[in-house]
Amino acid sequence: MDVRMKIEQEIERKKKIIEDCKNMMERIPNHLRPSQETALEIYKRELEALEQELVKLENKNFMNK
Repeated sequence: MDVRMKIEQEIERKKKIIEDCKNMMERIPNHLRPSQETALEIYKRELEALEQELVKLENKNFMNK
């Protein structure tokens, strides 16, 4: 499995986690919500980093052709 496929799979996994987290947020008790929101923000940042990595990889591959 190449690097691009691994990154794409990880992006899809993170998107699913973020979506599930957003859907569960309403059911989370108020006293636990701040930590859940923090975790959600961390996943969003990780997703952004992976998407940037994928763009860099695609740009690198484009330059090599």
